[in-house]
Amino acid sequence: MAEPADPVRDELIRELRLFRRGQGEPTVTRMTGLFYLVEALGDGILERAFDELMRLYEQHGTDPGTSVGAFFYLSGAGVGLGSVDQRRTQYVSEHFAADVSTPWRRSERGIKELVTLIRDRDEHARPWAFVSVFLSGNAFQPVLDFNLRKEAWEPPVVEIDGEPVAFDFTVRPHPTMPDFVHRRVVLPESSLNLDAGFAERMAVVRVGWSMPIWPVWSVFAWTADPRVAVHRRTFRERAVEVSLQWWRHTPPGDVTGLVTDGAIWAERRDPNTMNLPEGWEVR
Repeated sequence: MAEPADPVRDELIRELRLFRRGQGEPTVTRMTGLFYLVEALGDGILERAFDELMRLYEQHGTDPGTSVGAFFYLSGAGVGLGSVDQRRTQYVSEHFAADVSTPWRRSERGIKELVTLIRDRDEHARPWAFVSVFLSGNAFQPVLDFNLRKEAWEPPVVEIDGEPVAFDFTVRPHPTMPDFVHRRVVLPESSLNLDAGFAERMAVVRVGWSMPIWPVWSVFAWTADPRVAVHRRTFRERAVEVSLQWWRHTPPGDVTGLVTDGAIWAERRDPNTMNLPEGWEVR
């Protein structure tokens, strides 16, 4: 089965192959021109990116018998030598490989393993979604924004209170970012569960998005009622769940102690009963 398209991953693979060709022991100068590696590992700083790559070497690549170890061996880490071909020949003699193609195949597997580690920690070049939930009266409305590069993708799966919601997911060019496409989904209003007790859910929105790498989730909620709390959970299966929870020991219909301007509720408190700092007083 073909791997999902991910242009950034492809560039990281290409740049690790370039890194492998360098002469002698790896140094920071070998990172010059490796844009995607420097961005993913060092936030654009050459020295930081090299230090992070060497940390991956210490954590995963000191054993030449492993795939990642074979990559770093052929890159010259702890070996040196003038070319990758010299390192391949030495690898065969030192590690009893069948022929010179063995270390190459191992290091190619190591590159893919390394890219997975690097790609998953990259906080910038990845898809992201905004989950907005607006509360008005006894109803709530989710608005979902999905942003991604021109990469392989699957349509998201959305559930409201455990029920799947069907919607069109036709992406369009992003209006301000030329390398991105996006889709905004405005879902219809749904009713709150007004029978919820303390810390129980009044509404649940769950969004699953199976992408080649983990999406970044952003959540914005406007409840207009101080008694309603917003709770967010993320899941390993590339999903986020946002719930509105009732956070009072009184029933939702009891508005004692609250005032409203017709749109937003606020708590009303007697200033004479407030716990003021020492020396303060109500006039």
